[in-house]
Amino acid sequence: MRVNAWLFLLSSLLATGGTLASGDFDVCKLIASSDMEAVQGEAVLDAKSSERKTGGFAIAQCYYTLPSHTKSVSLEVTRPDPNQGAPSGPRDRWKKLFHGEGDQEGEKESGKPLPVSGVGDEAFWTGNQMIGALYVLKDNSYLRISIGGAEDASVKIRKSKELAQKALKRLSNSS
Repeated sequence: MRVNAWLFLLSSLLATGGTLASGDFDVCKLIASSDMEAVQGEAVLDAKSSERKTGGFAIAQCYYTLPSHTKSVSLEVTRPDPNQGAPSGPRDRWKKLFHGEGDQEGEKESGKPLPVSGVGDEAFWTGNQMIGALYVLKDNSYLRISIGGAEDASVKIRKSKELAQKALKRLSNSS
């Protein structure tokens, strides 16, 4: 199994494990089942959420299970942990991930992140023919949408961007 397939499996397992999202924030509500079906062409069988808090960040994940497992989608939202003051926020972490030197997110596995316009304050795509992820910065949060399927990268980028726009709209309404 290729490294990226393992990474997708790992992200799937992480998204379905851990503690359930707490408080008023439900990451799985950021993308409606009907929106997921319209984009991926299959009905959502299940949506499982988890949340972890680390280093001053609250990282909420939702794994949307679809009938074709390779079309399932993982959504992760990184926000400041409201219960802890972090020395730096998501924007600072974003700068290190995508504008720092060396180990940029996904760079070792799939090359340099590709800038994507028209969504959020800034966005990047990382991926290959098997799997990819769209990272989107908006205000003081960022999200990652990991999407599988047999389509080429341009289709995955378009689909991820469409899902990100839905999620960002609901994220700004929940703040």
